[in-house]
Amino acid sequence: MEILDVVGRLIKEGKTIEALEEVKKVAPENVKIVADEIFKNPERVKELDGIWRSILTLIYLSYTSLYYIERNDNRSLVNCVISSTYAVKICNELGIVDPVPMLLRNAARALTLMGMTDRAERMYQEAEKIAMRDPLEFAAVENDYATLLYSLKRYEEALDKIEEALKIRISLGSDEVLAETLVNAAEIYRKVGNYPMVDKCFREALKIYKNLIKERESFKFDLAVTLSNFGLFCKGRHQYSRAEKLLKESLEIFEELEKVDFEFSQFTAMTLKYIGDLYKEIGKFKEANEYYRRSKEKFIEMMR
Repeated sequence: MEILDVVGRLIKEGKTIEALEEVKKVAPENVKIVADEIFKNPERVKELDGIWRSILTLIYLSYTSLYYIERNDNRSLVNCVISSTYAVKICNELGIVDPVPMLLRNAARALTLMGMTDRAERMYQEAEKIAMRDPLEFAAVENDYATLLYSLKRYEEALDKIEEALKIRISLGSDEVLAETLVNAAEIYRKVGNYPMVDKCFREALKIYKNLIKERESFKFDLAVTLSNFGLFCKGRHQYSRAEKLLKESLEIFEELEKVDFEFSQFTAMTLKYIGDLYKEIGKFKEANEYYRRSKEKFIEMMR
């Protein structure tokens, strides 16, 4: 059934609404009526039988999987795991393979945040097997799996995974996912003591983000975080001039973002503290106290 291939491909790409529209083009009238209300009243899918019921249920569960993984409260994480694993079950019943690794990754990420790392690792291992035939999806699995291993302090294993993801994404991936992988790789290289590679990964990620913000300003946050992390790395290596430049550039961006959304003030406050710590470490106590004062004022302002 051709619609299954179309739905599978679109769900894999995170385009659940588009998948629903494609279904409505070819479905019987009674299915179209339910499809129009699936997000407002998902219980209506029970009015259907057979393959159309399964397809609409899969689209709804995939939508909720993608929705809940963006939220960090415990209830959302539980819902993400339930939606993702049930969606995988339906994929298996329908013979749809394409979205399965993405759904397993969502479940694994939610399980990781819930502290259920053993189950999360099993999800990643299952996703690896299924994604082998799709290099970009395999790279996504390896990137996410590496972050789990990093959190478990299994740094050498994490390095194997992130290097595999890097190799693929350098050749085939978008700039956005490559930058994300470079930042993750930098942190893993730092833990295994390969400092030249930390430096290289951060520099490459910064170059990409500085190009990406020309297309989409939302990448300014990613740029600022990367500048801050690189600055802290340089501070730890006693490269104080580089650290100062990087942290101040990060601060400038966070202050700009804060003008648009006050939620960013927490990052401004932390970066002010980081600069204060830097100046304290190099004996510039007057400058350190000024940045500490500004950081404290920002934290107080946030609590009002």
